[in-house]
Amino acid sequence: MSHESSKIIDAQNRLTEVKYLVEVLFMAAADIGNERQQSAIQYVCDIADERLVIIKALLDGANTNAA
Repeated sequence: MSHESSKIIDAQNRLTEVKYLVEVLFMAAADIGNERQQSAIQYVCDIADERLVIIKALLDGANTNAA
């Protein structure tokens, strides 16, 4: 495995950690009593999750090219 592939895999692993943190925030928002605040936090989590999917696809492509 090349050094670049190793760095990409490390980035993918950290990205997975961030995805789990966003999921925790989304679930925690469900316990907020104010519906507007809950919706706002969950909306931001949805946007973050969409960005994470895009970044993962970019990293997957880079990993394929680095191999």
